[in-house]
Amino acid sequence: MNKRQSIKVLRRIVMGSILTLGYSACSPSHPDVADSATIKEAWDEFSNPSDSARTKVWWFHGETETTREGITADLEAYKRVGVGGVVYYDQVHGKGEHALPAFSAGWWEMLKFAASEAKRVGLSFEINLSNGYVAGGPWITKALSMQRLTASDTIIRGKQQFAAVLPVPGDDEFWDIAVLAFPVSQNQWMTNNSQRPKVTCNLPGVSAEDFFRKKSRLTTIPPQQSGKSVYINLDFETSFTARSITYRVSKRSKASTGAMNVPGAPADEFYGSSYVKQPPLGQLEVSDDGINYSKVCDLKPIYQAAASRWDQKTVSFPAVTGRYFRLNLHDWCLAGDQRPEMALGNVALSSRARIDQWEERAGFYSEYILKNLTPAYTDEEIIDPKTIVDLTSKMGTDGRLEWDVPEGDWVIMRFAHESTGGPSKHGRANLKGLECDKMSVEAVTTQWNNYAARMIDTLSTINLKPDGVIMDSHEAGAQNWTPGFEQEFLRRKGYDLFSYLPAMMGYIVGSVAETDAFLYDLRRTVADVISDNYFGTLQTLCNKADVDFTAQATGNGLSLVADNLQAKGRVQKPQGEFWAKHIHGSYDIKEASSAAHIYGKRIASAEAYTDAKFSQSLAELKNLADFAYAAQVNEFVVCASAYQPWLDKYPGSTGGGRHYCLNRNNTYWEYSRPFWDYQARCAGLMRKGMPVVDLCIYVGQNPPVKLLTYRLPEIPEGYDWDVCTSEALTTRMSAHGSEIALPDGMCYKMLVVQRNNDMPLHVLRHIAQLIEQGGVVYAPRPDSSASLKDKVDSVEYKKLVAQLWGKEDVVSGKRSVGKGTLYWGMPLAEALHQAGIRPDMGIVSGNTPTDKVYFAHRRLADADVYFINNHSPRPFKDEVALRTSLSNASYWDPVTGKRYGLPARLVAEGLHVNITLLPGESGFIVVSDDSQEELMLKPTRENERLEAIKGDWQVYFDPRWGGPGEVVFPVLTDWTKHADLGIRYYSGTAVYRKKINLGKAAANEELILRFDSLNSIGRVWLNGQEVSTVWCTPWEANLTPFVKNGENKLEIEVVNSLMNRMIGDASLPESKRLTYAYPEIAKSTDRLVPSGITGEVWLVRRFLQCIN
Repeated sequence: MNKRQSIKVLRRIVMGSILTLGYSACSPSHPDVADSATIKEAWDEFSNPSDSARTKVWWFHGETETTREGITADLEAYKRVGVGGVVYYDQVHGKGEHALPAFSAGWWEMLKFAASEAKRVGLSFEINLSNGYVAGGPWITKALSMQRLTASDTIIRGKQQFAAVLPVPGDDEFWDIAVLAFPVSQNQWMTNNSQRPKVTCNLPGVSAEDFFRKKSRLTTIPPQQSGKSVYINLDFETSFTARSITYRVSKRSKASTGAMNVPGAPADEFYGSSYVKQPPLGQLEVSDDGINYSKVCDLKPIYQAAASRWDQKTVSFPAVTGRYFRLNLHDWCLAGDQRPEMALGNVALSSRARIDQWEERAGFYSEYILKNLTPAYTDEEIIDPKTIVDLTSKMGTDGRLEWDVPEGDWVIMRFAHESTGGPSKHGRANLKGLECDKMSVEAVTTQWNNYAARMIDTLSTINLKPDGVIMDSHEAGAQNWTPGFEQEFLRRKGYDLFSYLPAMMGYIVGSVAETDAFLYDLRRTVADVISDNYFGTLQTLCNKADVDFTAQATGNGLSLVADNLQAKGRVQKPQGEFWAKHIHGSYDIKEASSAAHIYGKRIASAEAYTDAKFSQSLAELKNLADFAYAAQVNEFVVCASAYQPWLDKYPGSTGGGRHYCLNRNNTYWEYSRPFWDYQARCAGLMRKGMPVVDLCIYVGQNPPVKLLTYRLPEIPEGYDWDVCTSEALTTRMSAHGSEIALPDGMCYKMLVVQRNNDMPLHVLRHIAQLIEQGGVVYAPRPDSSASLKDKVDSVEYKKLVAQLWGKEDVVSGKRSVGKGTLYWGMPLAEALHQAGIRPDMGIVSGNTPTDKVYFAHRRLADADVYFINNHSPRPFKDEVALRTSLSNASYWDPVTGKRYGLPARLVAEGLHVNITLLPGESGFIVVSDDSQEELMLKPTRENERLEAIKGDWQVYFDPRWGGPGEVVFPVLTDWTKHADLGIRYYSGTAVYRKKINLGKAAANEELILRFDSLNSIGRVWLNGQEVSTVWCTPWEANLTPFVKNGENKLEIEVVNSLMNRMIGDASLPESKRLTYAYPEIAKSTDRLVPSGITGEVWLVRRFLQCIN
């Protein structure tokens, strides 16, 4: 469907359907509406936001020394501008010079003082779960750290009494699990290490043998010209049959699991922020004569998952025989790569049949699971599970095995688990350590008792118990084992995993399909245990301590094999994150709000404005906030605000070079109160009532699993949506009439199954039940369950598929089953139209990530509240159709705290509301039956008279910040274009002054001061009285109450970015600098940030019109 057809369908949905309008979270009779707030309560919150709705900050410590005066100054500054609370968080990205050791006497003294000062000034005070992130320390031994399976293998001849110590399965401390044996043909268990071919390389100065030795350090291949190959040759001197190749290689580019999913269209392949698809390293080739080579397979790259140490990959291929093999390495990086060299090692060319890229499928490395590319090996090439012999009881504690070996060749595999070595990150040096085991209640409790509990207990003894504990995203790689994992697996999946242990090391047991189905169950069990034993345990501990718990569980950088939606459902406040660089939004926060909705949580939290720079304005940050509110987020916690120990250094600590600029040393700080008030109004109102969301999209349950943009359907404009995985779908959702209902009062109009078609039997059963009971579902026809657990019920599976989709596989269709309806194949917009589900907001905008009107809907007891944001460079002016039976509309402006009337007319299909939004403007449409007669209409810039302010401006640049003092601007000019270096590199406040002749505004008229371009914030004064602070759209101040007839004295304090002064100072000796950054974050060659007033300043006389 092209865009024009989509718009036609949308208009048909908006205008053509007439339905009876229900008015509650689900329907008029639904008994469980969780929040029955009224419009009066909503206005009270909006006009006077509660402290709990105010944005908090992660207050990063550990980069510098700690001073009492710095603590007091920071906390008083937060309170002064309207921040609601702090999270005391030791996070260090620099050297941490002069920082107190964690848990030292001085550290405890400063923590207590900070908590007492926060209480004194009226800020909430929370703590982080760990020193740095995310949950580790020196108390986490290797046995309590993250674990993975490891194994050694030995091939022996049969018909002998074997007695020997088996090879050690790990490189370090390990714990035995099992010993298994199975028969093989010896020629199918060979590698280059056993056969010892002659190896050579055409690269001068490089030992070819180094690429094949088992060692920790890889061999570096220097950059090569495009098209030039590095050849690593193997001559076996006789025929050798290969089926797989394993290697370790340096990682390149961000992994898909670590890339932020951003708004965009459905696609065939993954895309995301900072993800760049990489080329192959080269090819494996084979030859009979050493001259003419043919391709065997591409050698695939490894991507950098968040802090993952795993760098091994296996590529499988059909059996190929030859005397000569070679690695033809070329063009392994893209043009412009900052690290064009390649490190390679531990290469093993093998005759063993293995699962293609088994390291990912077995959970050693977290990557989204795609189609299994393993060849269809014959029965002779794989392990028959019936022949596997358990020898565990025959091995002593010293590793010595005694066994009477049957006839034939046998492989003995010794399985153990070992620490992954995943470390905690970015904490104070003395408390760094290993990350705790994410599947072990003992390990998680040990972490809690040694860090958070100590802080809570200590502060509680002086009546300063923290309000909560927060938890950052996991970034320490994957794990696939824990002590007792075999019992967890048996309990959850109903079958023993021991005969499938070889599959966890990549070998094929039974068949490729059987092995892959087991690995699916393995990953699902890992994800379930992480949710229960990690996040569930932490929530239980927080409950016992009577503190709030906010957790990213597991986080956008999904380096664990986890289920993000399920994990977030285990915690009190699920949290996502949005970064300052994603100016068109990102979807990690959509997971947090979805988890809040599907698991009945009141708060959907967000790590906010991550890595914002001093160069970014508050207006730019507001753009990010607007996307988050439209995603139904209702709590912000800034990442981050760097603790400032000094009172006379600007910017002072830059958080190890990360900026962390939202602190008292930012030039904007004392002008930022409206920015924080804006957030409090939005968050407070977004907590009222119940969310209204039409679509719940089932994104599968194949870990690692999260919301992936490229797999989403094309969602027509005007419908909000959540995502879920199998647990919430099957345990919390039921049909309520034609809607999908949850026990907390949340309802959806349609369940949508995304294209990846991951539908195990219990999900299929539940979907069938929903449809039978009246639910509306849009889902592609599944082929089969991916779970080995479900294979015994394959007949039932096929029967259910035929019952729902029909016996014939039809590309597109609609079927009524029981009381409900199933749609598939057609565009989602068409299915919604056929189902009679009109948009919640009938609207037509640009509908692209860079030009779209976003909205979010909350339902109160007596009103509907729609947050609306014009994320577009152009104005939006149209009539929107709201799916409500209420009759009047008003506009609540969170920038000013004022409310206006909106023209509206009630028709059969809902309320049609006329609204105009400027570029970047956002606010709330509030619909009720309350009279709006006393309200003035929202200004539209139509009934206006404009006059440009002409003539010279007196501008004062403070000499203390390098300014020249008083100067004259005949034309309003960008400071960075000025010839005077004191103005070009000026940072801080400059005061524009001008006398203007004005007449007072007439009745029903306002006199407005409007800026074409204001870089970055202006505080307007008229006749010595403060008018307002102008910091975002609509870039204007209302002068009306302050005007006198005749001459008026206009002053505008304009504050710009601190970056320009730092850039100017970068070319000066330290003794002449006005700024001090620890560490430095600016270079003399950096681009200056546009500053000051440019373009015209307008006097606008605007006619006010009452709504009637």
